[in-house]
Amino acid sequence: MADIDEIDVKILETLQDNCKVSYSSISEMLGVPESTIRYRIDRLEKRGVITSYIALIDPRKVGLSITAIMMIKVSPQEIRKVSEELKMFEEVRHLFRCTGIFDLVSVVAIRDVPHLNTLMERVKMVDGVREVIIEVATDLIKVDPKLTLKAV
Repeated sequence: MADIDEIDVKILETLQDNCKVSYSSISEMLGVPESTIRYRIDRLEKRGVITSYIALIDPRKVGLSITAIMMIKVSPQEIRKVSEELKMFEEVRHLFRCTGIFDLVSVVAIRDVPHLNTLMERVKMVDGVREVIIEVATDLIKVDPKLTLKAV
């Protein structure tokens, strides 16, 4: 696990709120030299703590009006192969390997019901997939990609 101190936590919280904030702005907010901010962000990237910088987009505003949850049972010997194949589907936003009744759970963003039907057929045709159950989300209550951080 990466050692994260209070300054790293504050940098990460700032970037989670706005990944476009400048090094100089972070420096001013934290009262730390800009060179230190640059060094720490570079170190956090190299250590894999920061994996990407993204803009969060409302899928409904770009034509992806349906969010669905796919719960998938997979033949045990095929779990890695199925996971690798499903993660390549453009509709898949999240893919989790799970304990319990289902082996994989995925959150997908799709255009409409015909698109959902096509996706379901494609998933069922993946070798190793034994069962697929899809639940359509009827309301978006919370999406929060920010993590609550503590120094370790």
